Amino acid sequence: MKISLKESSQISQPADLIYKNVESPLSSVPFHQAVEGLQRYFAEGFPYHLAIHKFVGKDGPAKAYTQPHTHPFDELNIIIGDDLTYDIFLDDESFIIKGNYSIWIPAGTLHAANVMSGTGYYVVIRLDYESTNE
Repeated sequence: MKISLKESSQISQPADLIYKNVESPLSSVPFHQAVEGLQRYFAEGFPYHLAIHKFVGKDGPAKAYTQPHTHPFDELNIIIGDDLTYDIFLDDESFIIKGNYSIWIPAGTLHAANVMSGTGYYVVIRLDYESTNE
């Protein structure tokens, strides 16, 4: 079931507010490639694009798997994992961050995120009300 934000306030059954995160390949997302050790889960039908990346490998991929890209809407990224290290690209700058961070990506910002090492979670929330499995 896919609903809009407006429709979500009209749901009469509380059970309709619970969404299962299903495994979905990273390669199904434009500008992304599959990576060993990274599992992607997607909340189908959720009012926003919500994806959870679980990284279980200590050593990161040998190459970047996410290419710089933009979206016409804002995005929030949340990194959870004390030893999780990511290379975050925003516009024309690259930042190596380790640990627990939140990243705000305004609409139109050129960005990419690539895990380097560690274990933990990378949560992506795109603030588009008409989310798809991308």
